[in-house]
Amino acid sequence: MTNFDSTYSNLTTSYLSILVLFISFLTLNLLTDIFTTFHQAVATKCVASYNDIYGQYLFETLHVPAKSKDAITRILTMLKHIPVQHKYILTTDLYDKIKDEFPVSKRTVERDLMKLTDVFDLTFGESPEGNKWSFALDSAHHFIPSISIEEALSLKLVEEHLKQYLPSQTFEKLNSLFKKSHQVLAKDGALNKLPNLVLSVPQALKIVPSNVNQSFIDKIFEALLSSNMLLIKYHENPKSYLIKPLGILVRDYKLVLVCQYDGFNNIRNLLVHRLKAVEPSTHTFVHNFNLQAYVDKNSAAVSLNGDDICLSMEVKGYVKDLLNESVLSHKQYITPIDSTWSHVDVKLPHTLELENWLQSQLHNIKIISPKNLKYRVLEKVKSSLANNEVP
Repeated sequence: MTNFDSTYSNLTTSYLSILVLFISFLTLNLLTDIFTTFHQAVATKCVASYNDIYGQYLFETLHVPAKSKDAITRILTMLKHIPVQHKYILTTDLYDKIKDEFPVSKRTVERDLMKLTDVFDLTFGESPEGNKWSFALDSAHHFIPSISIEEALSLKLVEEHLKQYLPSQTFEKLNSLFKKSHQVLAKDGALNKLPNLVLSVPQALKIVPSNVNQSFIDKIFEALLSSNMLLIKYHENPKSYLIKPLGILVRDYKLVLVCQYDGFNNIRNLLVHRLKAVEPSTHTFVHNFNLQAYVDKNSAAVSLNGDDICLSMEVKGYVKDLLNESVLSHKQYITPIDSTWSHVDVKLPHTLELENWLQSQLHNIKIISPKNLKYRVLEKVKSSLANNEVP
């Protein structure tokens, strides 16, 4: 071993423990990769802030020598360019990224990475172009150690409640964050109990589709992000259709694909669990569709009338209490009639959901107008009574 090799080896070993404090700096590439669709600017700002704090602490407070400072900075600079599996970077490409700032050889770069594989959970594989480097996908160590208890709790809720509604690739990339959140929550006995103390209970029966195809969901998200059309088969129709995916809604535990059929201008809502086939196409499209504006117009509901209606009804019991404490729309007025009944006037869209709700609460409601709405609801009730052989 040459004097240079010996000095280098001792130098790297001596400051290996110090490098652990810099894990926060390493996450710039990780956070950018995982949260591109989420809060990229915020994540980048947080990592930069950590770098400033720990950089000042190590290099000034601990009085790290200049040569050691250069070695540590070089290694950290390299590590922030390394992606998380299943992406990778070649040694040659990594060397090209730092060579202007750090005058070292490609052999030194390779040797640095080999020495740090265990500490930072780096993985590598051979290829004709040289070694390919990544952070291990399922390791908790490549994420910042300073994750707060509130962030850990948020990640716990994401893990428990959003798995069905996100691409599987996203959850694979988030595995390391979930593991880190488990570690942080385990150290806080009080907040660790919170997910079991606060639960969301559905207003009605929880009916969850049993035949959702995860590969279909992945293909839909890929098409949404790339503005590519999809070739689908839907429900009992054996014909294939080319559609333009515009957004995904989560409604009553169901995924709803908002889309346009190619050649048509009207917007359609398709239940994802009714899709029989989903294949990507090479056709792209341009649109200015705004999903939030679409939802604000109540278009996600099953509309039975293009215009709003003025619903007039008398209510008692549970419905009276409900509408005194909450509203069906911002144009709702309630007036007491007596100790039992109240009169309600409300302007809202005429939807299938409204009719179903009125039918379910009809024992506490007298529908006054519109007459056609009252007729439709009462016809459903008559049909229900006939089905159950009630004279």
